[in-house]
Amino acid sequence: MINTNVAFANAIAELPVIGQLAEYVKFDKSLSKAIENKYLQEVNLVSWDNKNNIRLLLPYVIADEKKLILFFQLPEEFEQQPNQWINIFLKEMKNSVTGEKVDGYGYSSSSLSKENRDENFGFIKQDYHFEEGKLPKSLDIDVELKVENISGPNEAITADSPYNHESYSSFETLGNYSFHIELEDFISPVIYEINENHTIYGQKVIVESMKVYPTGTEVNFSFPNENTAYIKGLELELVQDGDKERILKVNSNGFSASYNSDNTTMSVFIESNYFDKPKKQELFIKALRLLDKDKEFITVDIDNKIITPYVEGLELEKVIRQSDDATLIFSTHIYNNDNFGLFNHDYRDIERNVYSFNSEGTSSRESQMQTIITVKYPQSGKVILQRLLTPKIILEKPIRINLPAND
Repeated sequence: MINTNVAFANAIAELPVIGQLAEYVKFDKSLSKAIENKYLQEVNLVSWDNKNNIRLLLPYVIADEKKLILFFQLPEEFEQQPNQWINIFLKEMKNSVTGEKVDGYGYSSSSLSKENRDENFGFIKQDYHFEEGKLPKSLDIDVELKVENISGPNEAITADSPYNHESYSSFETLGNYSFHIELEDFISPVIYEINENHTIYGQKVIVESMKVYPTGTEVNFSFPNENTAYIKGLELELVQDGDKERILKVNSNGFSASYNSDNTTMSVFIESNYFDKPKKQELFIKALRLLDKDKEFITVDIDNKIITPYVEGLELEKVIRQSDDATLIFSTHIYNNDNFGLFNHDYRDIERNVYSFNSEGTSSRESQMQTIITVKYPQSGKVILQRLLTPKIILEKPIRINLPAND
């Protein structure tokens, strides 16, 4: 791999942009392997914003049936101040052949500070995760380049003072850019049919299949309706040839898992071993998150700080009343600073009127996570919240699943 194969890294270092890109992704096993095995498309695109006369580069693309990864790059002449972060936001993606808007994907994007710009060679990476068969070969993409100006310290929220709504940053649009991309043919995934049944903490988990793409590995699960709890997360590792140096973990390409609407199926994404030829492979289930179905929705009595039904490890630590709002500070025991989103952003009062949080945030310290939300104070003094995720449960003995070796 690029971060361990010195000969390969030295060879490509003679090519300025490829060498920079290899260094930029060196901690991502999926992308490192893709570049090492020349699964990389050089598009060398440049787009200009005529109003501000600022250009944006798109030198490289990596794509397969599941992912589109765009490597934007700021030109050397681009001026950036120490208090600024550079962001790229998608405005629109169209199928160049049909002219129709592309859907069926989620995306994430990195950002760039002046401090880490040299270290990252000016790259900003965008990851698009598609439903199978939804990624067209011909794309027109419009993006917006924005600068976030940081004007002051982003102070931590404490239980001793009300939530501070003051914003310390502002966004400014620097330019709008259009790129036309013609993708090369995708490599077909390697598919393993598994179909194994396991019971974890009384809940049935069916390991359906594993699909290995150049950009990442998708492991597919299903859960019977008779389960008393939702499986809200699984921590996986894939070990090749029993080698500690060949352990593939959660994919760092922006996405860790996806679910269907009724929580009966889930796909977990880990790093890719597409270009490896292991003699032995084992899939480990190491941890999970469980949400009791009868405790998905909780009623919070704001005045009396009571949660119904009782949820072990969840406490309403403090309530701060301000005018028509109430800031609620919850405390949750977590494992190894594993922060997560505790609640759905939308909530109800007991008359079933739907609202959204005025603000929310999390912080953690010494295995305790604080979740701070601000709601409109209801006449009844009670709100109904939907729980989304739960603390991670580490299995004493990981579940081990033998997989066939690659052909």
